[in-house]
Amino acid sequence: MKKNYILAILTAILTSISVSAQVSYSGNGNSGFGAPVGDASMTVNDDGTTITFSFTKGAGDFNDAMVMYISTGATGRSSITGDVNDTGDDLRKAISNIGSGDIAFPAGFATTHAVAINTGFGGLWSISPSGSIGANGLTFVDAVGGPSAAADASFSFSFDWTEIGLTSTDKFDFVITYGNPTSNSGTEMFSSDEAFGTGISSGNPGISAMTYTDDHSYPNTWTGTTDSDWATATNWTEGVPSATDNVYIPNVTNQPTAAGAVTINKGVVKSDASLIAQSTFSGTITSERTLGTNNWYLVSSPVSGETLEDLITNNDFDNTTGTGSNIGIGTYDNNTGNWDYLTAASTGPVTIGAAIAVKFNNPGDISITGTISVIDEDISITDGTTNEFNLIGNPYPSFIPANTNADGTNNILTINSSVLAEQTIWLWNQATSSYDQVNQATGSRFIDPLQGFFVESTSGGGTFSFTEAMQSHQSTSTFQRTTTNRPEINLTMSVGSSTRDADIFYIDGTTTGFDNGYDSSIFGGVVNELAIYTQAVANGTGRNLGIQSLPDNDYENMVIPVGIIATNGAEITIAANATNLPAGINVYLEDKDDSSFTLLDGSSNFTTTLTSDLNGIGRFYIHTTTEALSIDDVNLDNISMYTSSNNNLRIVGIQSGNAQVKIYNILGKQVLSTSFEGTGVNDITLPNVRAGVYIIQLETENGTLNKKVIIE
Repeated sequence: MKKNYILAILTAILTSISVSAQVSYSGNGNSGFGAPVGDASMTVNDDGTTITFSFTKGAGDFNDAMVMYISTGATGRSSITGDVNDTGDDLRKAISNIGSGDIAFPAGFATTHAVAINTGFGGLWSISPSGSIGANGLTFVDAVGGPSAAADASFSFSFDWTEIGLTSTDKFDFVITYGNPTSNSGTEMFSSDEAFGTGISSGNPGISAMTYTDDHSYPNTWTGTTDSDWATATNWTEGVPSATDNVYIPNVTNQPTAAGAVTINKGVVKSDASLIAQSTFSGTITSERTLGTNNWYLVSSPVSGETLEDLITNNDFDNTTGTGSNIGIGTYDNNTGNWDYLTAASTGPVTIGAAIAVKFNNPGDISITGTISVIDEDISITDGTTNEFNLIGNPYPSFIPANTNADGTNNILTINSSVLAEQTIWLWNQATSSYDQVNQATGSRFIDPLQGFFVESTSGGGTFSFTEAMQSHQSTSTFQRTTTNRPEINLTMSVGSSTRDADIFYIDGTTTGFDNGYDSSIFGGVVNELAIYTQAVANGTGRNLGIQSLPDNDYENMVIPVGIIATNGAEITIAANATNLPAGINVYLEDKDDSSFTLLDGSSNFTTTLTSDLNGIGRFYIHTTTEALSIDDVNLDNISMYTSSNNNLRIVGIQSGNAQVKIYNILGKQVLSTSFEGTGVNDITLPNVRAGVYIIQLETENGTLNKKVIIE
């Protein structure tokens, strides 16, 4: 099913005028003080700034003090004990449970604030997390409202999210007590059995201790206690959400899947959590992702209906990006090969599945709000004027498989292979400020909710497809689960604190040439100022590979060209981490510049200071062998010859000395004879000949090499 944009617009309009949330709560049914609290009901409304509690009392009059203890998730007190002893006024006494037994809260509940209300006043206080609290030691925050008379059938009270240290995408837990703080001349709090929250049995505890076994949450919070079924009541703190509920979905073991139609007011899906909707889903969703540093990240929208105006207002984007009034939001233009930065005044829609680069002033959570998709999503990709790289991203608030190791058939690389020049996605690694390649040879990879990435379009562009059936829940957002013990070499280059790497995988069925889906180029959508890569062992196409897959045999006859991009004067250190190579196989780095071989075995590496800029191959090679190598072992195995274009033959690996190349057609007729001085990488202009197979004969100071090539 393709995206219906008219439906999406109508849905966004309808959800923008939806009613406020009204999560409903009930007292515990006890009636020790006449049931004004025990038989009460309460709804909570939230407009994004202010939380309003609408309280409808039970049969009895509201003659005493009600206390709501609030747990915000910050450090707080797991119980109210004699250390809390504020006698400043009746409501402070009620919060302190003055002179009475302890109040023990449910497991995981730590009170940070309390609302106390009687017919004279209602207020919000903060409670220090430790130490003794004496007279007037509770910190008054704000008046909240309350009943004007004990017989009022209902009343409301309210406070702002910021007054309890939270935002509207957070949640809090609460319990409620009801009692008389003026009993026995003010020396003891006499508590009723009426409460919100479980654990207080019938019969007034009076001055005895009270223990809560469960609390309430706002918004209605997903726990996944039973399974992943949205419609299972025990998976929610307040039961299956109603049409007016706000919901809160944290990262827990079981994540929600809604098989049937869902209607809510609004919800929050926290960072690393996920939500799958398989039918209609009405109500706005705010999806979050934690940006752990103030570096750049690639982020995509998992919702439709968000605007740049709201995105900018609701997030802490860096305001020092580039020049002028630019902020930390960038869009990629493959016609220019450049980033275009937005300003605080930018307007327009945020398209579902479209990705942007973002940078915050300080680490925090980015949030994007709108309507989630329950259909397949198609995104247009283009071959731009400068390059074919397109910045797109996950259009769902759930995980999707990137490659066959994550899902054998229903993964984004397999499904979109026909529109990709390479079966590769490029993920930005903010820790190294570089791009990581993911292809069919890498371990099991999933794309997180809100994760953006680059792909390379085929000529003419096309449509990149995401299917609703791809969605899944994953327990972590590490992007990798290696499920094989295959032989691998991770080659790294360090310059100061900056590190780049390239992978070499040994996989049955791959070749020494370019295997699309198993070999991947380093990202070419921007200029690389620092990089290490390899090129194909044989029949290369000139691609600079961040991942090269080779046959898992014949190790000693495969010499791998290594390319470096680094500047004059840089001290480079090259190391290798080899795993699961056959017994006795060692990894050596050959440097043709000084005719040296360095064993890279984890405890030793290669270091040199460059005397000129490096930008290409021809100097360094990786050898995998059981023998200890020296300069005497240099031969023609590490020379590559391939056509890099229709009229160009590239010869790699002759660092110096005179060489001669001759080309013959299959009938033995010579069509070219020329000589050159080796410079590491030499390009020979081909004659104007028919397409076909030709024999290349290369004569060097070390011997003669013959090879077949195809000239197109």
